[in-house]
Amino acid sequence: MIAESYTLYGVEGSYYAAKIRSYLRCKGIPFKEIQSDRQAYAEVIVPRVGYPIVPIVITPEDATLQDTAEIIDILERRHPAPPMIPLTPVRRFAVYLMELYADEWLKVPALYYRWHYDYEFASNMMGYNNDPASAPEEQRRVGAKIALQFQDWPEHLGASEATREAVEASFIECLALLDVHFAEHNFAFGDRPCLADCALMGPFYAHLYRDPYSGAIVRDKAPMLCAWIERMRAQEPSTTSAVEASDTVPDTILALLRHLGRDYVPVLTTAMPILQAWLGNRHVEVIPRYAGKHRFTLGHGQPYEAEGMRSIYPFEQWKLQRVLEVFASYSDGTRDKLKCFCEDIDAAELLNLNFPNRLKREGFRLVRADVCVE
Repeated sequence: MIAESYTLYGVEGSYYAAKIRSYLRCKGIPFKEIQSDRQAYAEVIVPRVGYPIVPIVITPEDATLQDTAEIIDILERRHPAPPMIPLTPVRRFAVYLMELYADEWLKVPALYYRWHYDYEFASNMMGYNNDPASAPEEQRRVGAKIALQFQDWPEHLGASEATREAVEASFIECLALLDVHFAEHNFAFGDRPCLADCALMGPFYAHLYRDPYSGAIVRDKAPMLCAWIERMRAQEPSTTSAVEASDTVPDTILALLRHLGRDYVPVLTTAMPILQAWLGNRHVEVIPRYAGKHRFTLGHGQPYEAEGMRSIYPFEQWKLQRVLEVFASYSDGTRDKLKCFCEDIDAAELLNLNFPNRLKREGFRLVRADVCVE
């Protein structure tokens, strides 16, 4: 029994706050959530982290945790039961891969729909989040100012005029696959939630379900996905069933991984070598958000296939390193099994990527692994 309470600073429409909120609920870890308004940023978040960001989690010992991947890894070690990360190798690897896809690739439709179709809604939401007590006119004014900082994010992700039809068509395919899955399964991997469910809540609840334009599409095209979202939003999702010993991944999740990896695996196998060269030529202490651009294809082999330009995200390397570390943690026999799994979902090329210039997180920042930040 966990007696002490954690504190989550977040907002309802935050991608990653939805992920960690879902984790804390499903895990059964007591927590209270505090709205991240301007006072919270000024008095808590910026003094602790050094820059404005949500979510953060403060432990009962008053330690600050930031970045959902790190937070979940730490809390899984502190509170191992019930496990939210499968114990068997194929499922474990699949969950970390799904986390990568959900955290980084599903941002494309999530941010595209928000800032292309639901700009006014998002702008007003940000004004409300900044100061829930201020007058609506002031919230709209401040929200419009804050929104300017986010409006170019979709283009950095490759969601541009050249690719918008492909973004939308791929999203509709993704909804269909998820709806088929949740017609057969209560959660991503079976009868109890896991890390994959929490990661998927980021794009599908915080953005695509809540925002009005995309939300209408989700409700029309994917009612079983909506039912899953409501299960995940419940205060106490069912975690009473026994830990599953199976090491098989549902076929419907394999289909989803293939769909997401069809375009994202080539993005990673193209961008990561460019990033490695960039890192090899620069010895910066703190890594920037972007490190150049590269050309990519969205909708490989589909009638809507389109090419565009996309920024290179160093953070994606750090997230991919985590997936590959899971693979490397197993012996040769298990690695062979994981290789077969990756071949089945068309992700085997990821296992061939090499990262001589590794990255790590230190002091709430992404830095080179060979640099010690004071």
